Amino acid sequence: MSLWSWVNQPEELKNFQNPLFEANSLVIWPSVAPQSLQLWEGIFLRWNRPSRYLDEAEEEMKRIIDYNRFLQDKVNSMKKQITQTETEGKVDEVDEVDKVDEMDKVDEMDKVDEVDKVDKVDEVDKVDEMDKVDKVDEVDKVDKVDEVDKVDKVDEVDKVDEVDKVDEMDKVDEVDKVDEVDKVDKVDEVDKVDEVDKVDEVDKVDKVKKVDEVDEVDKVDEMDKVDEVDEVQENP
Repeated sequence: MSLWSWVNQPEELKNFQNPLFEANSLVIWPSVAPQSLQLWEGIFLRWNRPSRYLDEAEEEMKRIIDYNRFLQDKVNSMKKQITQTETEGKVDEVDEVDKVDEMDKVDEMDKVDEVDKVDKVDEVDKVDEMDKVDKVDEVDKVDKVDEVDKVDKVDEVDKVDEVDKVDEMDKVDEVDKVDEVDKVDKVDEVDKVDEVDKVDEVDKVDKVKKVDEVDEVDKVDEMDKVDEVDEVQENP
């Protein structure tokens, strides 16, 4: 049997037709650009995924196509109704256009008034902001003056502290000098006492020497006397 006799059956042919195909009497010029080429996964990759998804996709495409056709029919009917109403109500449209123009003019005037009001409000806001900025500047100036006063006070306090420190250092130096003078005086006194002691010792030594000399002289005299006595005894 021929394969085409089986493929052309209505229940089988729908599986091999493109549901997005639409008849066109014009010449079809396909795009051969690389970005226009797409792989027909439903045919060439149909064995790489479960057929359940393909069936669902096919049903969804058919539903979309049917809904698209319904919408196209509805659009065509609405176009016919619009053409009828256009032919019947041109005068009404002209009146409505005039009314719309008047309404647009009124709206434009209202918008101009609103813009003027907004501009005035903006000017008032700007004035308020300028006042606020001036106040902030004044506050900043006052703060700066306060800071300068504080710095001056701190400098004065530092100077007073430095003067106090210098005075204390001077006092300490004076005390140190007095202590040194006292020490020098004490050393001088000690030196004087040592000199006096030395003089006393020298005097003592001189006295001892004199006593020794006197003793020697006495001894010599006694010896002379003894010699004289001996001579007298020898020569009566």
